[in-house]
Amino acid sequence: MVSRYGEIIGVLSKYGLAEFVSHRPFLRRLSIPLTRSGGRLRPPRLVRESFAQRLRRALEELGPTFIKFGQILADRADVIPETVITELKKLQNEVAPFPSSEARARVEKSLGKQIDHLFLHFSDTPEGSASLAQVHRAILPTGQPVAVKIKRPGIDDQIMADLEIMKQLAGFLDSYTSYFPVVTAAEIIREFEVQIVKELDFEEEFLSITKFAADYENDDTVAVARVYGDYVTRDVLVQEFMHGRKVSDVIAGSDSAYDKKEINRRTADFVMSQLFINGYFHADPHPGNFLVLQGNVICFIDFGMVYSLRPYEQENLNLMMIGLSRLDPSLVARSLLRMGYAEGTVDPDRFEAVVHDYIESHLARPLEYIDIPAALMELLQMVINYGVRLPPRLIYVAKVLGSLQTIGAGLDPEFQLLKYLRNFAPRMWVSQVASDRAGNKVLNSALNWQEAILNAPMLLQDVHRLLRDRKLVIDIPEADRISETLDRIGFRMTFGLVLSALLVSSSLVVLADIQPQIAGIPLFGIVGFSVGGVMGLVFLFAGMVSFFRWHKHHR
Repeated sequence: MVSRYGEIIGVLSKYGLAEFVSHRPFLRRLSIPLTRSGGRLRPPRLVRESFAQRLRRALEELGPTFIKFGQILADRADVIPETVITELKKLQNEVAPFPSSEARARVEKSLGKQIDHLFLHFSDTPEGSASLAQVHRAILPTGQPVAVKIKRPGIDDQIMADLEIMKQLAGFLDSYTSYFPVVTAAEIIREFEVQIVKELDFEEEFLSITKFAADYENDDTVAVARVYGDYVTRDVLVQEFMHGRKVSDVIAGSDSAYDKKEINRRTADFVMSQLFINGYFHADPHPGNFLVLQGNVICFIDFGMVYSLRPYEQENLNLMMIGLSRLDPSLVARSLLRMGYAEGTVDPDRFEAVVHDYIESHLARPLEYIDIPAALMELLQMVINYGVRLPPRLIYVAKVLGSLQTIGAGLDPEFQLLKYLRNFAPRMWVSQVASDRAGNKVLNSALNWQEAILNAPMLLQDVHRLLRDRKLVIDIPEADRISETLDRIGFRMTFGLVLSALLVSSSLVVLADIQPQIAGIPLFGIVGFSVGGVMGLVFLFAGMVSFFRWHKHHR
């Protein structure tokens, strides 16, 4: 692991991306052997290239873990500058395939049988090879053509080791740089870890495909490849081979067998139902993962990146999108604050004003000039900069809508996502009202009302009895302290009234010129003024003591 650590630091240093190295002597020593030239430290190469270009080249040189990380960063427009995202999108997932002998050995080890017993035929030439896995065609004993997805040997250990190093480097970045001012580098690495670990487990992908198949089993416009559970392990996944054309080929071609407008409508329905009705969506619907089958049937493949929206996220996401379609800043602002757990911490009126200005500048214009995904991403970035922390899943929602708009523009140049969203809004409302979450809320409310109604007669009887017996006791927290404070206030008011009355009465006695007198002053007046003077001094002393105690306590 130390050698890998040195290799990573060396590559980052070579491309001028390791400014944090100078703050750590240990890291500096690791990087020196890999950046020396003729006994001297050489300056970073490619100094004329931009930061984004150097970052992409460094990630490519560091291998699969960092390539995947760069591809995920390319989706984080909320925290990554657009110039960097543009460069990261050039990262290619295609790598040289590993030998077919290793592929066969891995299948046999994972499934516990010889290849010849598992398949009638197994192609040694891979259909495709990526950083985590490669795919081979095969035929099951039943004669069914299948695609066999095989994990790259040794990739688990490599990624786990790289993740540990990335976590430490993220800590250095957060401590010594300002690359990630909104979301910390450590948080980004944690999200990446969750995603990459999930992609490494093909049993998770099997469950995702199974759920999608269940969600759309009655939809004849959508096809989901069948997965064979007896042929699935953490390292191997066997699914039905889907014969279709990539949507990019359909867009570029002019085959009359494909109705592009109908394909676009079905695609939009499929994507929107995932996001706003099912709450379980394919987060990487790029053209390579999107096929069109005969009959204009659409089919997504490679379910490695799938996200599930939590109930409160989907509820507020729906309300936000309905608000955007209706240009309602109040509904949009309220939904965003709820999703970001920011209610009570952000001034809702000021926040609504910000959202209103945003809608006026981005959405209150002719439909043909509105770019919904870009506008949505800018909205999310604005909200994050405002101090509201939103769920990362929303970034992938914006990404999916971006893919939908791009594909839709290619299939149907007249397609307008905001117009479609407005037409789709009633289905969101119906889904919202008919959802299990809404049903649970209604059920809980009904149960609470039922309990309250049933207990009302007994409660009224208890109140009547207490009032009749004059035994009504109200339990107030810290009642003793409140009572003590009230007693002190009452005593001081009484003391002041008595002192005032004594002084006034003494003045009247003096003015009345009654006997007995001392030096021409009535005796009772002298006594009254003397007692009043003593009481006044005591009152003044007590007040000063209370003031100094309060000042000392609050200093």
